[in-house]
Amino acid sequence: MPPKVKSKRTFKSTSSKPSAPPSTDPPAPFARPPQKLEPFLEKLSKYHIYITHIDSHPPDFKRKIFLVPVCMNVAIIALLVWRMSVVFPYYMKICFSMMGQHNETTIDSSNISLNDTGREILRRASIFMIDLILYIFVWPWPRDFFLGRAIGNPITWRLGVGFREKEIVVRRSRRWDRTIGDFLKEDNEAGMALLMKNVQTAISPMWMQQKTGYLMLNKEWDLDWKAMVQATKMVDKKTMDLEDFKTTILAWHATYGWMVATEEPTEQDNREELGRKKITAFRDELTKMGKENLFFRWIELVQFEASRPEGWGPEQQKKTVEKARELFEAQGVDFEKFWDKIGGMKGLPGYDEL
Repeated sequence: MPPKVKSKRTFKSTSSKPSAPPSTDPPAPFARPPQKLEPFLEKLSKYHIYITHIDSHPPDFKRKIFLVPVCMNVAIIALLVWRMSVVFPYYMKICFSMMGQHNETTIDSSNISLNDTGREILRRASIFMIDLILYIFVWPWPRDFFLGRAIGNPITWRLGVGFREKEIVVRRSRRWDRTIGDFLKEDNEAGMALLMKNVQTAISPMWMQQKTGYLMLNKEWDLDWKAMVQATKMVDKKTMDLEDFKTTILAWHATYGWMVATEEPTEQDNREELGRKKITAFRDELTKMGKENLFFRWIELVQFEASRPEGWGPEQQKKTVEKARELFEAQGVDFEKFWDKIGGMKGLPGYDEL
């Protein structure tokens, strides 16, 4: 649910090591990483910028979100298998025809007109082109989803991690990181500006509040599935703590090696933590009542209303509450008594002023 106010995040340097001489320390906002992070950093590529954070969305919500791409990719595979079953015999007949075995795909140019020959060639070229497009642009989706190896794949991630109350998310930069060059050089302000712009957008409160880890894939950031599994295993083995992966920016530099920058806690952070607790209480109470579906319908309603052109001001919030009241009462839940039971709406993200 979107917060009422979008806070501005800043960075502060953090390190568990003693202060080194100024000449060996990276410039702000970066610092040397805690020694505890080194086993994890060894598994990352030096050619990307990374962001780690903790996804605290409800497990059931994550499961429902993940079910969508699973179904979509299974449907794509079914479509491709059907296409192969239809077109493979056709291609085989063309191959046999080229080897001299006469069949219905053989073109006898001496008995048909030039126009008919041209149309048949164009028809076959169109079939080849459609299948080539399916192979180049469509097949990679399910292949990478189920079998991706370079940075792992979503299926391996979910099989290795499952669905947890708190999950480690590791994002890594896409191709834009090739354009920033040495972003610490004084004469490379454009590189640093691009890095900070993409990072600040990626850790903005509204973005982090509305999206589960899986939904954070976009043109600037990919998800490093393999790193997320490895980080989770480290936490499970007690070699690292979950808090070690709180919102942190990781970058490698030829002079300083790995560097870290963590977001500075703000009043908004405390508000978000209160909001997470309120959402958890909200969901748990509905689950006890056997009305868990109301929780997800509430989220859908708020996300839809918040995206309207009118914005997310007090009036729009009040209208959304009225729609939610009708939603609850339609399923036999007393709206007022329900909120009284969990302490009212105070602290609920986006409703602090109601």
